[in-house]
Amino acid sequence: SRRSRSEPRYRRIPIGPAAVLPCPDIAKMVSIAGRAVAEMICSVLDRHGLQKKTADEVEGALSKPPDTKNGDIALACFRFAKELKQPPQQVSGLIREGLDNTVLAEAGIDKVEVSGPYLNFFVSRLTMASRTIPGILEGTFFAPRPAKADKIMIEYSQPNTHKAFHVGHLRNATLGDSIGRLLQWLGHEVVQVNYIGDEGAHVAKCLWYLRYVHTGEIPTEGRGEFLGDCYTRGTDMLSLDSLTKAPKPGIKAARITNVQPHSSEPKWQVLTVIEASAEGDKERTVVTGARGFAVDDVVAYAAVGVKFGKQPLKAVDKKGVQSEGMVLSEKELGVSDDNNKVAVLPVGTALGAEVAEVYRVPEAPAGVPVMEEFSRRKAECAAIQHAVETGKGEIWEQWKRSKEWSLDEFKRIYAWIDARFDHYFTESEQTEVCQGLVDEFLEKGVFMHSDGTIGCDLSKDKLGFCMLRKTDGTALYATRDLSLAQQKFKEYKVDRSLYVVDDSQTFHFQQVFKCLEKMGYEQSKKCRHIAYAQVVLPDGKMSSRKGNVILFSQLEKLLLESIRKEHLAKFESPNPEKWSETEIADAAHKVAVAAMRYGMLNQDTNAQIVFDLEKWVSAAGNTGPYLMYAYARTRSILRAVASEHGTITIDDPEKDWAVLSHEFEQDLIAMLVDYPATIEKAADGMAPQIICAYAFYLAKKFSQWFSTKECSVLHADTAAERVTRALLVDAVGRVIQHALSLIGIKTLERM
Repeated sequence: SRRSRSEPRYRRIPIGPAAVLPCPDIAKMVSIAGRAVAEMICSVLDRHGLQKKTADEVEGALSKPPDTKNGDIALACFRFAKELKQPPQQVSGLIREGLDNTVLAEAGIDKVEVSGPYLNFFVSRLTMASRTIPGILEGTFFAPRPAKADKIMIEYSQPNTHKAFHVGHLRNATLGDSIGRLLQWLGHEVVQVNYIGDEGAHVAKCLWYLRYVHTGEIPTEGRGEFLGDCYTRGTDMLSLDSLTKAPKPGIKAARITNVQPHSSEPKWQVLTVIEASAEGDKERTVVTGARGFAVDDVVAYAAVGVKFGKQPLKAVDKKGVQSEGMVLSEKELGVSDDNNKVAVLPVGTALGAEVAEVYRVPEAPAGVPVMEEFSRRKAECAAIQHAVETGKGEIWEQWKRSKEWSLDEFKRIYAWIDARFDHYFTESEQTEVCQGLVDEFLEKGVFMHSDGTIGCDLSKDKLGFCMLRKTDGTALYATRDLSLAQQKFKEYKVDRSLYVVDDSQTFHFQQVFKCLEKMGYEQSKKCRHIAYAQVVLPDGKMSSRKGNVILFSQLEKLLLESIRKEHLAKFESPNPEKWSETEIADAAHKVAVAAMRYGMLNQDTNAQIVFDLEKWVSAAGNTGPYLMYAYARTRSILRAVASEHGTITIDDPEKDWAVLSHEFEQDLIAMLVDYPATIEKAADGMAPQIICAYAFYLAKKFSQWFSTKECSVLHADTAAERVTRALLVDAVGRVIQHALSLIGIKTLERM
């Protein structure tokens, strides 16, 4: 339709009293303009016989054009045209003719243009500048919004103890902290919390390595990363592939005694194999599509009942032939990438031998069968995990001591990146509490038994069955999240609960929130999962388990070295303008944080981030350092003006807002006015990227303006131009500075 083709030219935002506006003066200016326009339009429509409209109804039809060349307020006339039964282009002309220019001018409207079916209203830039720039320079422009009644808790970061903190963790930490800053500026009471994963299999693997393998000294520094290294090494040693090239338990050696073609499938062959068992040798029939074998070959065989993949093997009908188990290909066994070649074992392999033993690696302990060694390690690790969960004993004490090493490391990192936490929750605190929750809501009939487990039936909500207690009595992540949510609601009186967790947990939180709703918590409707994609390296996903991560300490070192070299070397000796080492170190830290935070936040949260250090530290392009340079440039300009003409203040009698008439100056003023609405949009969407984009385009527009000869500040033709432009420079710098503060970046007065 014509409506669907035309109307999307404008994005709908409130213009009147409902809008969040910069400061009282600006609020008055914009609301008067919007209300005056609405009231005049009501009068015009009434004169043309349209059913009586209220000013509120008309205000709802006003919108903000995406390009200021099309005005600051727009009215689409389609809905009125339909009621008047006239073309929308004609209706826009009728309304324009009926508007009182005097009233428009009093409301701060410079002009009104008819653009086909639209009316575009241009708010006076003189009015904007006179009411916006003083507010910026006096600080009222940045004052947080009035306090709101709701209390928001934002849970973010959630690292695991006994694992190293790496680059991938920083996306969550910076995203959560920045969202907290945005919401707090909008007047919400914000409680920022962390939920530490301090128990589970990863802890047991770390402690197992520490107790049974590690023989050196415990370092006095970097203990958090030391534990992460223990975890990675322990995970490797507790994996069967650390002992054998064929890490497949239960796979035995069997001999092929007969090979026949399949009667109805030419690509298949029917094998008879001899399997050794406790009851003696037994013949089995197996259908395979692989090749590369002959009668009397000894092959890798998985019998019916052996777990291969996620499920035990079953006998399967293969077009009339009952296939009992499977003969593995080399790829399935893990010894090559060839999936079409049967894994034929070395000559002399005994019938019934464990294939894992046949392919044991030199590093496997001599004199101990592979599967026996593997079982011993697994049992030791399980015993450690059980000991940690008992809450007493020497292993439990070691767990308590060592987890503090991780927590100390985390807190140092949070201080370095300036991320705030008001409270730390831990998984271990929820272990016993969550079991009581399961019992309580089972008794109330909210939860139910199912095949030996207990959970919540969410099938009517298309969310399946949310298991909360396994058959062995242990709780799950969802169980702990429910008990923690209950604690947030009861003890902290939280109205809204936000969870910043990667997008792999989307279904998990859908189940958790629905369980909370069924448990009777009204706050469940205000729970929100803020999902984001992961940070990856150019060659793929990072994994603490595999050890292919960039540790935070490595990142910190790389950032500081790169920034000192690229940005600060010129301020070291023998430069006559040498900075002190303290100032250089402070500057390097701030620029490093800016590079990291901006690199993490200036991204669509749904898209993966490919970590690119070289790009992030650049002073050119869309980066944190570039914006720090943009702010520092405004300070440099003001210092230059002050050195020649003295410090310029908002009270300077030479200022004249009317001189800001250049197109670039008009654009800058409009962008400054739009800043508070930008913050609200970013907060509503939980999207700090919007602040990044705003700051970048403001800095670009400022650079474009300042580089224009006829807009010179230092070489202005008149004192009024110099003073007023200097005030504009100051205002732009302060808005950039404030925008950066909302994403956790601190500026420098010189760079």
